[in-house]
Amino acid sequence: MPARSRKPAETSPLVEAAQAFDETLARFGALVDAAARAPLDSSEGLARAAGALQKVAACEEEIQQRAQALSAALSAARQAQEGHARDVAARALEVQRRSEAYAALLQRFEGVGQEAAALNAGAQQLAAANKIERQMPPEALSPLLTQLAELAARMESVAAAAETLAGDARAARFDDLAGKADALRQQLLAARNRVGLLKEALTQAIPRITWS
Repeated sequence: MPARSRKPAETSPLVEAAQAFDETLARFGALVDAAARAPLDSSEGLARAAGALQKVAACEEEIQQRAQALSAALSAARQAQEGHARDVAARALEVQRRSEAYAALLQRFEGVGQEAAALNAGAQQLAAANKIERQMPPEALSPLLTQLAELAARMESVAAAAETLAGDARAARFDDLAGKADALRQQLLAARNRVGLLKEALTQAIPRITWS
């Protein structure tokens, strides 16, 4: 299978201008050397020396043109570099702003997560205390029912905060954090439902109590 030919890399205008200047300068040096070595002991030698000097003068003019082209290429490269520097500075500011926005949302998420963890721990403690006898007096269950109602209300509030956080993160185009907040909200709602079932079971154990 024949090897693929590689496409030659394109050179920049600055490199091309520098190469052209360098080549012209080398040719100018060679013409100067030739003019200096030409014998001046005959009319033919004098004519050759005069011709060599004319070539030196023409090449010197070309050097000036090459120098101007190199200067223009340097100026264009400098302007391009300044443009890139402005782009980098703008990008750095954007990264900083986005990082600060993400940090603020993450701080809120961590706060909601800590509240959720505390509520889940409270729910587990209350569930562990759910050892009920049918003959247990209502006054023994009422405090537990009150705690469960308060716990469910707090879970609902924290779930709402997680939902708001998810919306804010999604609006800020931080979909990863929005997804985590949504998942936390679902966990809180599931825990609230379990608390509701426990409250219902306790309420059925004391049917004579009116519970709102």
